[in-house]
Amino acid sequence: MRRVAYLFPLFPVINQTFTLAEVIGMKKRGYDIRLYSLLSRVDETLQQTEAKAFISETHYCPGYGSRALWAPFFRGVLRNPARVAALFATLWRAWRQHVPTRRGGASPPPDTFTLAEWIDALYRGNRYFYLMKSWMMVPHALYLAEVFERDGIPHVHCHWATYPATVGMLIKQWSGIPFSVTAHAYDIHMMPWMLPAKLEAADFFVTCADYNRRYLSTLCSAQAASRIFLNYHGTDLDRFQPGQRVAGDEFRVVSVGWFKEYKGFHFVVDAIATMTRRGINAVFHLAGDGPQRGYLEEQAKRLGIGDRVVFHGYLAHDRLVGLYRDCDAFAMGSIEMTNFGRQDVIPNVIAEAMAVGLPIVATQMGGVSELVDDGESGLLVPQRDPAALADALTRVATDPELASRLRAGGLAKVRRIWDRNRNLDELAELFNQRI
Repeated sequence: MRRVAYLFPLFPVINQTFTLAEVIGMKKRGYDIRLYSLLSRVDETLQQTEAKAFISETHYCPGYGSRALWAPFFRGVLRNPARVAALFATLWRAWRQHVPTRRGGASPPPDTFTLAEWIDALYRGNRYFYLMKSWMMVPHALYLAEVFERDGIPHVHCHWATYPATVGMLIKQWSGIPFSVTAHAYDIHMMPWMLPAKLEAADFFVTCADYNRRYLSTLCSAQAASRIFLNYHGTDLDRFQPGQRVAGDEFRVVSVGWFKEYKGFHFVVDAIATMTRRGINAVFHLAGDGPQRGYLEEQAKRLGIGDRVVFHGYLAHDRLVGLYRDCDAFAMGSIEMTNFGRQDVIPNVIAEAMAVGLPIVATQMGGVSELVDDGESGLLVPQRDPAALADALTRVATDPELASRLRAGGLAKVRRIWDRNRNLDELAELFNQRI
C-alpha cells in the first residue's frame, strides 16, 4: 500500500468537500493517505458527516506559541545554520521571480464588501505579507520534515499551491522528500507569487480545469509544463441523481456556495427581482453562508422580494440533493474580481445541479465553459449582467422544450467528464505512475 502525506492549510473545511472526496476516494483505491494540516482551528461542529471521522486522524501542526513547533527549527539552526538560511533565501528568490498574471487588473470596485473582507483582501493580496508569511512557514517545514521522517512518508501531496506547496518545496530542499501539488483557484489567481519556483521544483502539478493548466504552463519551462495534469474534481453521481419535482406555481431557482462577492449571488437576486416585475412567480433558494449574507438580505428587502429569497444555511449533502430536486433551475452569477485576483474556476455546485437534472444558467468566466456548453448543457451569459441572467432564466421558465433539452445535455455532459469515480481512477493512475 503506497503511503502519501496529504498536506492542507486546514482540513477538513465544509466548503471544500472536493478535497474530502479525494481523500476518501484515494483511500478506497489502496493508498495509505496520511492527513496533515498547517492550521489547527478546525470547527468540529461545522462539518459534513463524512468529514468528522477524519478529524481524529489528522495531524494538526502546533501553533507558533508551542515549543514543539520551534524545537526542530532551533535544532537545525544549531547544527547547520547555513542550510536553514538557505531555506529563507530560496523563498526570497522564488518571491522575486516575475509572475505574469491578471492579478491587479482593472475591474469594478466591490459592491458588497464588509470591513472584514476589505482587511482580508488587503492582507491576502499583498505580496509583501505573502513573503513574510512564507518565511514564517520555515518552522513548519522543519517540524513536518521530522514528522514525515518519523512516519515513513515517501511523498508529500500539497493541496493548494500557496503555503502547503511552500512547505512542500522547503521539505524537499531540507530532507529530500519529493512533493506534488493540486492547484485550485485563489491559490493561483489571487496569490500567484512563487508559483514558477514551485512548478519547477514539484514532481508534478494537478489542477481542476484546463483554464488553470493553460495559465500555469505560461509560468514555467516546457519541461515543468509537461508535468501539469488536468483532473476535474468530479461529482458523486450515485448521490446526485435526477429526481422528479412536483410542478407548482413557483419557478424555483437555486444556488449554492460561500456568500462572497465573487460568487455573484447579488446579481442573481437582481435577476429574480426583474423576473418578478415581468410577472414570473420566481423564488430564489440559497444554500450556504458567508460575509455577503447581510447584504443579500438587505438587497432582497430593498428590491421588494424579501419573501422570495430563502436562505437555507449550510446543508448536509442529503438535504442539498433534496433542495436541488425541489427546484426548477440553477443559477450562478460568478465574476472575476481581477483587482483582487478572486474568481471561481469551475464551481462544483454547477456539476451537482447538472447531475440532478437542473437546467443551468451561469456566467461566462474561468473554466465554466469546459463544463457548460452554451445552448446545449446550459446557458452562459456575460458577467455582471443581471438583465442577461434574468433573460436566460426567463427563457428556461417559459420554454419547457428548452428546459428539457438543457437538462438532458447537462446530465450527459456531467456523466461524460465529471464522474468522480472515473476522475479519481485517473488521479490514482497518475499517482501510480509518478509516486
